[in-house]
Amino acid sequence: MKMLARNGDIQYLRSLKQRLEENGIPASIQGEETARMLVPNVAFEPTLWIYLDEQYEEAEALLEDPDYVVINKIDVTEFYENLPSEEEQRSAVTNAFLHLGWVAGLIVLGLLLLIKILYS
Repeated sequence: MKMLARNGDIQYLRSLKQRLEENGIPASIQGEETARMLVPNVAFEPTLWIYLDEQYEEAEALLEDPDYVVINKIDVTEFYENLPSEEEQRSAVTNAFLHLGWVAGLIVLGLLLLIKILYS
């Protein structure tokens, strides 16, 4: 994923996202809820991202020129249908943390064993 734009105006970002997706470039807005914050801060502004890095240059060109014709379009509906569900994503993250825990535990045990061997 690559970020295309950062803006406090969520409606503006939604219009850009719609333009991208109508032209075969799947996009996502991150931080929509931060747009409601009372304290303006660039770090908390919502951002517009594209999913496929290889579409980045065309996405930029499309944002600069609404009449730009995208060459590497994809079927956005099919793209979203093939994305993993939130449950699958959560499960993958949980499994990654479990594996990380096992590896860290084995490293600590290995270091303790090495210390025991060196001091005996």
